[in-house]
Parts: sequence; structure tokens; C-alpha cells
Amino acid sequence: MKIFFLLSVLLLGQEADSHTKLRMRLRDHVNYLASDSLGGRLIGTEGNLIAGEYIADCFASIGLEEYNGTSYFHYFDVEIPSAVKDVPLTVIEGCNVIGILPGTHPYMKNEYIVVGAHYDHLGTAIGRKGVTDSIYNGADDNASGTAALIELAALLKEQGGMARTVVFVAFDGEEQGLLGSEKFLEDALFPQERIMAMVALDMVGYYRKAGALKVLGTGTLKDARKWMPKAKKIKTRFISFEKSPVTATDTRPFATKEIPTLFLTTGLVSPYHKVTDHAELIDYDGLAGVALYTSEIVATMAEYAFLSSSGTYAIIHHVPNLSFHLVPGVLMGTNSWMPTRGALYGKPALYMAAGTDIRVLWNGFLEMGPGVYLENIQGYHAQSVGGTNKNRINSWALNVPYTVRVYFPDFNRLPMGVYLSSQVFYRHYLSTKTRDTDMAYASLMRKHEGGMGFGFGLRASVFQIGYETKWGLTGLFMKNTFDNHNVTNLTHTFVFSYYF
Repeated sequence: MKIFFLLSVLLLGQEADSHTKLRMRLRDHVNYLASDSLGGRLIGTEGNLIAGEYIADCFASIGLEEYNGTSYFHYFDVEIPSAVKDVPLTVIEGCNVIGILPGTHPYMKNEYIVVGAHYDHLGTAIGRKGVTDSIYNGADDNASGTAALIELAALLKEQGGMARTVVFVAFDGEEQGLLGSEKFLEDALFPQERIMAMVALDMVGYYRKAGALKVLGTGTLKDARKWMPKAKKIKTRFISFEKSPVTATDTRPFATKEIPTLFLTTGLVSPYHKVTDHAELIDYDGLAGVALYTSEIVATMAEYAFLSSSGTYAIIHHVPNLSFHLVPGVLMGTNSWMPTRGALYGKPALYMAAGTDIRVLWNGFLEMGPGVYLENIQGYHAQSVGGTNKNRINSWALNVPYTVRVYFPDFNRLPMGVYLSSQVFYRHYLSTKTRDTDMAYASLMRKHEGGMGFGFGLRASVFQIGYETKWGLTGLFMKNTFDNHNVTNLTHTFVFSYYF
């Protein structure tokens, strides 16, 4: 028993010592990459070049192979807006840093797991009034992810070769529009059909504040929740798909090519894109836990024989030529009952509805489909000018709309945009009540109503908010009621929708 106890203490001590050394190495990487001497690592600057050389030296020390047999550097040219008058664009050189851990399986070694983190940032804020600290050091965004990438490569190298080949990429130009990851695929450095998955580390330095490591994109891999390793040292939150239109990272170019992706992050809790994103604020214990868990994920993916795509991708990343979506929605606004002739207009009252649409999206811009909504329709109808509160009517109805929407720009181009819509609908009244016990409004109501409407709105990733107006084209009351007035429904509503 004593021997077992002593061995346990020894093993725990070795594990603690290993974690401490990993934490110290991560701190050294972040301190260097986020130092003032690199000037914010803006693509095309000297500081960015020095950062790339540092990463390449780390890959060499670890023992990773050069991606093309001669160099770790993948250079590419990009056009950016020029600071010179009358010259709209200028060409600068960017550089991805790529190291290879070759696979060992006779067949699976020809398949690739790409693991990436962007190392560029925003440069400096020189020239801005009132700025004292002018350097965007980018400790969390994304020196933290780059440091984790380096140590992840070291951890996997120590384990020896795995079945599949693992490609480690420090991407350049992410902040200027995912330039490095776009060029990585555009230049076809590896056969796209053999890239089994891509894993991105972006802003992973605030684990303690975030409370969990987010793993986004598990829905892009078949049965991922079944084979994904369980984290022992940190808390994780698995999310099926990326949803935010404002946090695009290097996963997007891969996903648009129908390559499964995982995005690991501690979220938007750091002072990212601010000059206060400094190395001393990073949670290095948490960062060590992230690096260790990511190594388990990548090792599992590199060894798992049945690794494959689910065939489904985030809407902000990839929309196929024809896709089907379930879209629940909530509507809130006002309803009025309007006579086709006469002066007895009803006052506006509350309208609410909830339900879902079944939508077919074609080529990312034209959408159509039916829906089913339960409506609570309230209104007032006065038999004499002014009326009373007793004439308030409360109805419940089932609405079946058929809606056509057109998106600008289409989903395939940008995750944010606007839309226009038109619809026809059928409404079946389930019940009608009034506060006036002397008036049998329910016996005067028609059971059916048809109508049409139009709307417009904004979309941001899987979220939509819009405005709709609907007109009832058939009378709510029997034709000869109230001096032959034909009363119709008019609603003005805000619509909140969510894509699945």
C-alpha cells in the first residue's frame, strides 16, 4: 500500500511538473509574439515577418518536416487598399508557416488533418488622436492560439507518428479577411479531397474568465459526439455549428469547400482588437489545459478510421445549391379590424404568434415554403362612434402561410444581409371571445380567412429580424352584419426567426 501511495505521489508530481513546463513554454511564446518589438504583427510588416520566422524555428526544433521538402514558408501575394493617392490597390506579400507530422499508416498517411492558428494581428494605431499605447499586441488574438499550435505540435511529435498526416499551419492575413487560409486552399498545397478535417485555434487564452473551452463545429463530423475525447482537466462546451457572423475565423474557407471544421476558442471575453490585449492578462494554466485537450482531439482524429463528414455545414460557411431548413419564429405587433366601407374603424390591439416555417433555399438567395403558426388575434369593433372596452374581441387561430423570400446578398457570399418577402395565407379561427356578454360575436365570426402580405428584414448568420404587414382579404363578419360592412384583418408585426 505504501509503495502504491509513493508511486501515485511520484506520478502526480511528474504530471504537475510537466504541466508547469508546458505553461512556462506557452508564456514564453505569447510574451515574444505579443511583444512591442513585433509591432502588432500586421501582414506585410517586419514584425509579422519576424513572427513567422520564430514559428518556423519552433517547428524546426520540434522536428516537423517542411511542407514542400525545402521550406516551412508558403508565400502569397494579396492586394490591399493603398495609402498612396491615385493608386487604389497595392500588392503585399503574406506568408503561411507550415510544418508536417507525417502519418504512419500505409493508406491513411495520405489523408490529412489540418490544424491552424493565425499569427497576424492589427499592427499599430499610430496617427490616431489621443492614443497613448499605439500597439495592438494581440496576446489573446491570436498569440494564444499560435502558442498552443506550437506546443500542440510538440506534444504530438513526442507521441510519435499517427495514422494520418497532421499539417500544422500558422496562417497569415486572417485579420484582413482570412487571406492565408484562402490562399492555402487556392494554391492546392494538399489535395482538398484528402483533407479529412480542419481544426482552428483562435483566442484561447481566457479559459478561467470564459469558464469553458468552446468546441464549435462538431455537427460537421459524423457521430463526433460519440468518439470525441472527454476533457479531464478543463470544462468543454460542444456546439454543433458556428453561428456568429462577426467571429469568422480560418475555418470558413475550408467549410465552403465542404471540409469538416472544428473551431476552438474561449470566446470574446478578452480585450481583443484593443491595445490592451497584453500577454500578462493571459490565463496560462487554462491555455496549457487547452493545448493538452486539443492534442487529444487531434490525435483521436488522426487515428479514427471512420472519420468522415456529416454532410452538413454552418449556414455562415456553406449553403448547398438546394437546402431545407426548419425555422421557428415569433411574431409580435398590432392588429386592427378595418371595415371596407363606413367610419367604424377598429382601434389597434395586441397580436402575437409563434410557429415554424419549412423553407427551401435555392442557390443561397431564393427561398420559399409553407409554415404553421398559432395566433392570438385581438381587436376592437365599435357599433357606435367611440365604442367601449366591452367590444374587445380575442381570437385564437391557426395560420398557414406560404412565403417567398429573396436575399441580398446571397448566403453563399456574406453571412449578413437583407431580404424582401411576400406571402399568401390561410387562417382558420379556433375560438373567439368577447367581454360583452350581450353580443354573441362568436356566432357572427367566419371560421376561415385568406389574405396576403409583404415584409423585409435583416439576417445575421442563423438569426433574422423583420417586419411584416398582412391583410385579410375575406370578411371576418357575415356579409349582412352591421349594415353590410365587410370587416378585414390588418396586422403589423416584428418577426424573430432562427435557422436550423
